[in-house]
Amino acid sequence: MLLVPFQIGGEHYALPAADILAVAQVPRMRPLPHAQAWVAGVFRYRDTVLPAVDLGLLIAGQPCRNLLSTRLLLVGDAESREGATPALGLLAERVTGTVTVASSELRETGVCVPGADWLGAVAGLDRVLLQLIRWQPLATEELARLCAGVDACA
Repeated sequence: MLLVPFQIGGEHYALPAADILAVAQVPRMRPLPHAQAWVAGVFRYRDTVLPAVDLGLLIAGQPCRNLLSTRLLLVGDAESREGATPALGLLAERVTGTVTVASSELRETGVCVPGADWLGAVAGLDRVLLQLIRWQPLATEELARLCAGVDACA
């Protein structure tokens, strides 16, 4: 499985490359009132207003730093990659490449953290523990409604 690794708070995480529609520099964000604290704001992507989740705030309680390797990972269902619209953007630090991990190396932790259903399986990789992030639980209906309100005003 091809993964896009990144770091948050010195820990290693990844997203399946198949879920990433694009990797972009961090755009200017507009705050999104009434959203969860870990929502960095909204931005325009191809005439659509999308929310951005700051994975630093979500995971470690600290916003992602403005590093050269900080990126916005545009994620969504990529059944037909051509022209697919992302569901949201994820801010992550130290996005510098890809790694391949055999599916057999991924293990569910068996630990259920309330409110963190976005935490996925883990794999040991080059002396680090890499944990997958599931973006789907972050793309809530409430977040989509808030973005639709911004889009109507823009």
